[in-house]
Amino acid sequence: MSLLKEAWPASRLVTVLTGGVQDAARRRLRREWTKRLRATLSEPIYTGLWKDIERVCENNRQTSWPTLPLTLFRQFANTGKRKPYEDVYFERRGRLVALVLAAVAEPEPWRIKEVERGLLDICREYTWALPAHVREEDTVTPPWQQVDLFASETAQTLAEIILLLGEQLDSHVVAQVRGEVERRVVEPVFWEPRHFQWETADHNWAAVCASGCGIAVLLLSEDNLRQAAAIEKMLGALDCFLAGYKEDGGCPEGVGYWVYGFGYFIYFADMLGELTEGAVDILSSEKIRQIAAFAERVHLSDGVFANYSDSSETERLPSGLISRVNALQGRPSTLPFRVPGLLEDPCRRWAHVLRNLVWTDPLAFGNSEAVVDYLPQLGWLVCRSHSHSHSISGTPTVEQGTIFAFSSKGGHNDEPHNHNDLGHFILHGGGENLLCDLGAGLYTKAYFSPGRESIINISSGGHSVPVINGTMQQSGAEAQAVVLDIALEEQGAVLAGARLKLDLTSAYPVEELALFTRSFVWNVLEGNEGARLTVTDHFEFVASSDGSIQPWDVQENLIGRIQPYTGTGFVEWKGANTLVRLDYDARLLRLEVEAVQHMDHDGVPFVFYKTSLSLVPDRCGGAASVDCELFFTINHSSF
Repeated sequence: MSLLKEAWPASRLVTVLTGGVQDAARRRLRREWTKRLRATLSEPIYTGLWKDIERVCENNRQTSWPTLPLTLFRQFANTGKRKPYEDVYFERRGRLVALVLAAVAEPEPWRIKEVERGLLDICREYTWALPAHVREEDTVTPPWQQVDLFASETAQTLAEIILLLGEQLDSHVVAQVRGEVERRVVEPVFWEPRHFQWETADHNWAAVCASGCGIAVLLLSEDNLRQAAAIEKMLGALDCFLAGYKEDGGCPEGVGYWVYGFGYFIYFADMLGELTEGAVDILSSEKIRQIAAFAERVHLSDGVFANYSDSSETERLPSGLISRVNALQGRPSTLPFRVPGLLEDPCRRWAHVLRNLVWTDPLAFGNSEAVVDYLPQLGWLVCRSHSHSHSISGTPTVEQGTIFAFSSKGGHNDEPHNHNDLGHFILHGGGENLLCDLGAGLYTKAYFSPGRESIINISSGGHSVPVINGTMQQSGAEAQAVVLDIALEEQGAVLAGARLKLDLTSAYPVEELALFTRSFVWNVLEGNEGARLTVTDHFEFVASSDGSIQPWDVQENLIGRIQPYTGTGFVEWKGANTLVRLDYDARLLRLEVEAVQHMDHDGVPFVFYKTSLSLVPDRCGGAASVDCELFFTINHSSF
């Protein structure tokens, strides 16, 4: 459905995109951003961010501007490695971000000259797209006109820099920047369109690319008719992006890509509203409000998230974006307040950093914690329980910020940034995930190529789900988690318990498997001193034509970053403040623990632990139907 495009066709947009209105709006926006940026220099909450900016500026004075030779560009095609080129690419973006913000805050001539040199260096790049997204064999669109996420971001960045500093920059530099944005992005997307795949994508690409390109054309185009047609086209792409969300507002790509895609959608919507003096508002629907609530709904505690798909447990949430999202919802957020530093974002994104400075509102944070969230279309369940501990006198006391939480994952195995993880779950306490999701792996060519299921982050072997007859979950939309039962029990503002049962049979291409269901029962312990999770897996296997039971084996896997302590019939994972204990029937299950050397999304080595519990068929009586029960208790580690 083209809701945005239908509401705002070019014929209607042109009436509100008049040159006089836009010119006045741009001047007003420049004044407001400049005033706010300078004010943040003396506000303590921005101290860390400004120190990062100063550090990068000082590094720029001491070291030469890093180069991007073609040999480095082609390393991805030759080796499949993305990181060497991207590290240099993002350092260049980070330097430009820091130089510009420092020049706005203190507009001395030597700072302006540094900005000009940085702008010209970006203009000389072979392409603004990343090697992983470029097809050099394309005979129609050359690499420098292939518009991906980062070419779009670069166009937006340069357009907003011209807005802020254009009057202070050399006119020849401004002309070259405008010309390169036109040649590399505006022309292939709008004036001589090449019809990029992201224009009809239902995930973050559509939002980031449409928003970056849309803001560039809003800020740089002087032709209202062409500008209106361009914005209409980008609204069509944003309709496709929004179609990737269902009524519950859930983001199947995970909270990190919610920040990216929905964040850029918000940035574009705000700019469109600013330059039409509020005439165009694309944020007023109920669906947008539901999407806006997503990060909060999957927040467990202390800035740690249920991080399914390619997301991190501790995503860097831009404080400016969250402030604007909270204003959109009309209430404060449960998310913790903190202004991220420039160097915390590996991509050094200008759009986030600028708006962290000009939009952040500490009063938009500090709401009371929600207790349960179930996103039915997405298939995610999140349960939180405020814990109690006992003082020396024995009086129950609530420990501020201590929350026990459980989350489970349904959906299907053909989602954007998909992992084969149906039935996977997370156990959280004291601000950390004790049984966890590994999140995104290191991005390489193989990560997005056929056979990607063999990568541990993507494979069901890297999730807390079983391996059945040596077979892991299959990819594809036919692998679905069917909800058989769901019940949430709340007592006032307190979560007393939850129950969820999933049919996961279709996830496993095992001929002998007739039925596999997984049931979760979450109960808060008496006095809110902890919680208990019971996981019951039920398996039914097909009998042979002669009635005999075919051989079968089941291995239950549990994934965590904490080394477990094991004993007969139990396993314990001890975190900084909480303890998870698993009790199981040692007569039926054989225990093994494997330490796995791995590398995270940023290429940093770490170790995780796979705890495996194998059902022994002989001990189960060789039955065609068998249940495996796992009893988890989570409470304060001092108990």
